[in-house]
Amino acid sequence: MNKLVFMQVWALCLSFCSESPSDMGVNIYRVFVLLSFLSFVLCDLNLQEDEPCVTDGLNGTCVGIFRCPSASLSYLYANAGYVKTPDEIYDYPELPDICSYKNEEPVVCCTDCNISNAEPFRHTSIGPLGMPKDNEGPVAWSKCLDYLKVLPYPCRAQGDFRVQKFWKESKKCHTFQLDFAFRSPVGGRMAERWEFPHMVLLGYGDEQKSAQWFCGGTVISERFILTAAHCISTRALGNVSYAALGLLKRTDPKELWNIHNIKRIIPHPEYNPPSKYHDIALLETETEINFGKNLLPACLDTGKVKVLTADASGWGRLGHMKDLADTLQVVNLNEFEETECATLFPPHRHLKHGYDHEKQMCYGNHYEIIDTCKGDSGGPLQTNQFKCQYTVVGVTSSGKDCGILGSPGMYTRVSYYVPWIEGIVWPEETEEHKKKDDLLFDKWLNATQQ
Repeated sequence: MNKLVFMQVWALCLSFCSESPSDMGVNIYRVFVLLSFLSFVLCDLNLQEDEPCVTDGLNGTCVGIFRCPSASLSYLYANAGYVKTPDEIYDYPELPDICSYKNEEPVVCCTDCNISNAEPFRHTSIGPLGMPKDNEGPVAWSKCLDYLKVLPYPCRAQGDFRVQKFWKESKKCHTFQLDFAFRSPVGGRMAERWEFPHMVLLGYGDEQKSAQWFCGGTVISERFILTAAHCISTRALGNVSYAALGLLKRTDPKELWNIHNIKRIIPHPEYNPPSKYHDIALLETETEINFGKNLLPACLDTGKVKVLTADASGWGRLGHMKDLADTLQVVNLNEFEETECATLFPPHRHLKHGYDHEKQMCYGNHYEIIDTCKGDSGGPLQTNQFKCQYTVVGVTSSGKDCGILGSPGMYTRVSYYVPWIEGIVWPEETEEHKKKDDLLFDKWLNATQQ
């Protein structure tokens, strides 16, 4: 047994031995898990990579563990200390039989349908609540997991995850699925007042007492708010001056308004008003935002998951030519297809090349009059997939007159602008990430030239 595996087994032994023996059943189960893990690391089939093998009566192929997606997840969870217990808070398949070792890593008998040379989980670690973290992925996603680890999000009470394998008889192999079911603390989901703890209302004017409050925004870090570039100033009142956090209603008592002065306004460098392209901006607050259970940052969408439905929120008008909403409004919207968006937003003087699917998205409803409206600009189009952290997929940008059946609103696609956002909001982490990318590229270049 190689040193790496021995150290992993020894660490597992120590973790078991240090537990208080208050529950005999759980401890017996842990011993069983330990013995299973020992059998995994001590025994092998003496077969080399890419040779056929048999495990649990099923035909497989010997591959490096990171080429076998389901096995690599089990391996990562086991090494991260997620020990399966009888109540199955955490659940993942048993590690498959070992064929041999290669470069101190197990070569396993894999029965997955999608054996991958790309090794999709090679650079993955297990983050808070069992969420996989791509160590070479976007800085924004890493920061999102960092916030989840330390801030009082509603799902922090308990996280469930399950890696399931399904046998496909037609192909004689397994598919797998990773599911999360975060459980909230007693009391269930957040009350409406704190439903969107990242929501911001922007104020304009020289003094707070007389400020006018129009656009929306999203808290994404201790010092930065994401909004639309066309919201950074108004003709009558000048630049945005204030950001109000923590409120539900415009008429909330002022002690509920957590107001921050805006220190710096950063529109996207390619934004050129009145053009609708690159309609995105960052606002830096003068003082640090103190997070708590009612004030939390949202994550940034990195474009890895297609979002078919999302919620838009804001204090905009309640309809065409109607008053601004007093209470924060929320609408659930559906994604329109690219061809529909291109037809609905053709080229015109403020959209010279028409709808740009790479940088924009349009959401609405084909069958009901549901839409964002004037005054909602800058606010988030968001998802709450895990009932925990909201993820901002779009920034409310523009549209036709609200309240028209089948007419969607247009949103700035956040995932396209993540590198720009990261470089401003998390410059040190982004620079470190860039150095790693450059190092990997140099290694690849040297390898290809040899």
